[in-house]
Formats: sequence, structure tokens, C-alpha cells
Amino acid sequence: MEPSDYQPFDPQLHDYVDGRMSADDERDFARKLERNPELKKQAEALGKALALLKTLPVLEPKAGFDDRVIGRVREEKLAERARSQIVSAPVPIWQHIVQVGLGAAAAALVLAVIGVPGMFAPDDEINLSSSGGEDVAARVMPAEADLLPVLADHRARFESLHRSVACTRVDDPHEQRKLIALELEYSDLERRNRWLREAISDLPANRRLEYADFLDALEAALATIQHEVSASLQESRPVDVAAIEKAMGAVRTPRGEIEHYQLSLNSGELAPEDERVGADSLDDVAMYSLVRRAEYRHDHRAVLDAVRFYARNMQTGRFRHHANASAVGAYLRLGQDREAAARFAADFGDYDEDLTPEQLQVIRGMLTEHELERLNTARQALRNE
Repeated sequence: MEPSDYQPFDPQLHDYVDGRMSADDERDFARKLERNPELKKQAEALGKALALLKTLPVLEPKAGFDDRVIGRVREEKLAERARSQIVSAPVPIWQHIVQVGLGAAAAALVLAVIGVPGMFAPDDEINLSSSGGEDVAARVMPAEADLLPVLADHRARFESLHRSVACTRVDDPHEQRKLIALELEYSDLERRNRWLREAISDLPANRRLEYADFLDALEAALATIQHEVSASLQESRPVDVAAIEKAMGAVRTPRGEIEHYQLSLNSGELAPEDERVGADSLDDVAMYSLVRRAEYRHDHRAVLDAVRFYARNMQTGRFRHHANASAVGAYLRLGQDREAAARFAADFGDYDEDLTPEQLQVIRGMLTEHELERLNTARQALRNE
């Protein structure tokens, strides 16, 4: 089944997962789930989809995105029916898609990006008689422009992983492994890489090659990181960070139009509501990981929230310089260069001579070259005021 073949779940299923049923109805439906394994599987898939959509960046689509994707659906009335199904679906699962104004097939593409378990099968065509007709959906093949926002997100996640692992060192081997493992988990690169390798297969060969090389090299780098984390634990030795850096350094990211995308969610939330915990239950690594998680979500205001949270509870934490540098980067990515310069001055001092070697390494590691240039320009302007 292709992304365009998505059919809405039973409305009762949405009510159950969203907690909108009465107590009696919920008990009855729970018993129904126990008698129907397929329905129970759908409930689990829907719950996971809701959790994933909370972390999905809201991206502004390129002009004409909807027309290009819908144009690849064989019957226009099928597309219209799919749109009506999306509009009638409960807000929690579609809120991100509705906000960016995507059409039916485009929304299906977003579902494919987040990889909802059990949502798609390998069939090219399905019968939609259960939705009120007997039309057959044609396969939707995303064009390169349709995939660029997803590829840009993937590229940004890898670069964030690369910068962070390269400049974040701790003496305790166990803590280093834990930190790298959290980076891998929150980057979600492995799962996204698998989906993108399949998604680009329909692109013309001359355009597919650059992306394929990037994804292949990234897959190899991720395998090296996973192996090194596992092997160092089994052999009771420190992580070979140099081997990890070498593997990541071999990855060449795509260039061109993909570099022009600015990804931003900006919910200002540290984590989804159901995952928030008290500060007393978090150690230094776990608390700093809130900063990293927000950055992988491209949620710059949440980065600032997480840094404030870290500073309140870990004034002398091992990652305080990394957290402060992340706050500077967040302001830059919000386009607030003056605030970035003021934050830098407050945390690190007015001049480079004020920086320790460790601070200098962290700043250079956490920011891109272009961000460093903007920061230095803003710092000079602030000193001249």
C-alpha cells in the first residue's frame, strides 16, 4: 500500500485513544479490543502516531506542493474523498498537517515520513469500496521538491549529531556511552534513513545519486557509532570517539537548494506533557539531553526553556557550557542575533580572550561557521552601542 491509500480509522477508535469516551463506553470498547486483535493493533498504532506527531516539525510547503502530489492520483474524485476524510478526522492526529494546509496525498506523505507502524503494506493498489466507492488509487511518487523539506530535516539532524558528539567529552566511559546513545535516540536518524532510502528510489538517476551517497555514508556512520558504543561496553573500555568522528567525517551532506530550508517548530515545550518528570529524578546527562532533544526537533524556544531548566538545577553541571552555547545557537536560529550576542557576553564574557580552551572548543563545535560569523558581527555591534 502506498501513502495515498490511507483510510481513516473507526471514529470510536479515535475517541478511545484520545480519552473522549465515557467510563462505561471505554470499558466496553476495551473489551472489544481484547476480542479483536486487529482493532487492538490499530489502537496501538494510532497512539504511537499521536506521540510521533507531537515531535514533528511544522514545515511550510513549497508553492504547488499539493498540486504536484495530488496530480499523481489517478482519480480526482478519490483525492477529494481523501481530503474529506482528513477534514473529518479528529484534530489531535491531523493538527500538524492541517496547519500547513496540505492536501490528501501530501498528508499521506507526512504519515509516511513519520513511519506510523502498520499504516502501509507493499501493495501498489487497493480497493476503497469500504470508504464509499470502488475507485483504485494510483501510486504516489514524490518529486524531489516534495522530499526536500524531509531531506533538509535529515541533513540538519545529522549535522547536529556530528557537532555535538565531536565537542562533548566526559571522563566517565559509561556516561560518554550514555550521552552518545541518547544522541542517537533523539536524532532518530536510523529510522528516517531507512524511509528516505526507499523514498528517493523513484527520483531520476541523475538526482538520486547525491542523496543516495549521503544516505549510504550516513548508514555506515550510524553502524560504526552503534558498534563502538556496544563494543566499548562489552570490552570495558572507553568509547573510541576518534573512530566515531572519522566515520561521521566521511559523510558528505547534499548541497544546493536543500541548504535554504530553515526548520523551526517553536512550541516552547521541554517535552510532551506525558513525558515530563521532576528535576530530582534527572541526572546531569539526562537533564542536558532535554536540550539536545529540543534541538533535534528544531524547537528553538524549547531549547531556551531546557537551558533555563538545566541552569536552575545544574549550576555547576558538566554540560553547562554546552547548554549555554545551545542557547546562543537557539537565538541565532530564531533570527535574534542581538539576543545571541547578549547571551554570549553574559555566559562567556565580552572578548574571546575571556574564554577558556574548553569553552572555545564548545562554542566552535556547537555553532556552524555561518552562525559564528553572525555571532561575532552581533557581538561587535553590541560592544559599540
